[in-house]
Amino acid sequence: MTETRIATVEVPFEALVKEVGAKRTIKFLSETRRKYGGSAVELRTATEKLTVEQIEKEISQLKKEGRI
Repeated sequence: MTETRIATVEVPFEALVKEVGAKRTIKFLSETRRKYGGSAVELRTATEKLTVEQIEKEISQLKKEGRI
């Protein structure tokens, strides 16, 4: 049985920069704010049921489209 991991939005800025680089982190934050607004509560509500696998799939698709 595959374990499903639920993602959280409580990732420190430094961790994002370390994993994907500063440029991609800024793009990610800009895109997220544009899509969900500046509210952490709105973002948490919109993403609380996303799994890590779903996020990885969306990132992969955005890369294919050249958006990140």
